[in-house]
Amino acid sequence: MAGAADNPAACAPVEHGYSIDVEDYRQILSARYRGEAGPVTATFERNMETVTEMLAAAGTKATFFVSGMVAAARPDLVRRWADLGHEIASHGLTHEPIWTMTPERLREELARAKQTLEDAVGRAVAGYRAPVFSVRWDTLWALEAIREAGFAYDSSIVPVRMRWYGVAGFSDRPQVWTLRSGDRIVEVPLTTVRAMGMRVPLGGGYLRLVSRRRIERLVGEAEAAGHAAIVYAHPDEFGAEPFQAVDLARGWRDKAAAAAVALKSNLGRRRIPATVRWMLGAFRFSTLGRIAEGALNPKAQGPPP
Repeated sequence: MAGAADNPAACAPVEHGYSIDVEDYRQILSARYRGEAGPVTATFERNMETVTEMLAAAGTKATFFVSGMVAAARPDLVRRWADLGHEIASHGLTHEPIWTMTPERLREELARAKQTLEDAVGRAVAGYRAPVFSVRWDTLWALEAIREAGFAYDSSIVPVRMRWYGVAGFSDRPQVWTLRSGDRIVEVPLTTVRAMGMRVPLGGGYLRLVSRRRIERLVGEAEAAGHAAIVYAHPDEFGAEPFQAVDLARGWRDKAAAAAVALKSNLGRRRIPATVRWMLGAFRFSTLGRIAEGALNPKAQGPPP
């Protein structure tokens, strides 16, 4: 039987991927209810300051999938995050899911979102994550458009079927996909975990449902198999003040929907920062760009700089 010495991957420390979907949810709801995103809010800025301080305390560099609405309103913030050493990647332009778009519109949004970020940071942007994880079985065609736009990797797939998104049966490991065009793209899917009798992505508000023991077991299993666990978060999960959005809505239906969003967002949210701090201290995390590079060139991946 082969031992660890026979398997170099088993001996090397595994770097997991930590990512932030950098979106101001009040911008998203303002665009939905009022037709315009409006400015980035002070609450969003405070939440992102908490995120960057937490990552700095852990010595972790993460991938920031930045919404085009945030990047257009505050390119100075995007530059600051890049200057801190975090990877800047795209989270789309308008936060509309891919299933609402034609291929032509998606190509236009991809190009504009990428250019907005590259103008802000002065360097190429390699990664993309679709809003609402909206690359699913009926939108897998989008991977061709994402690669055509110049992205080297995608991290939009949740490998389990959920209400609005997910690709059931998809591998949970970072992998190189050969597209119909013959080109290649790295897919870095989200890790999933069982909670409340169902499988959910590891991160976001779902961290409220998952015990540390279960996370430790899941990430430990990934390490034993020699592949990365991919975790995600949103800025509003780190806020000290409750999230609210009813004031953005106008009609009673929209106000009821906004109230439901706020209730769901606030329930148990205060547990999340402590869980994230524990995770960052317990495991070794890096950017998804490094993990994608490792999938393309497994022998070339060395220790983080």
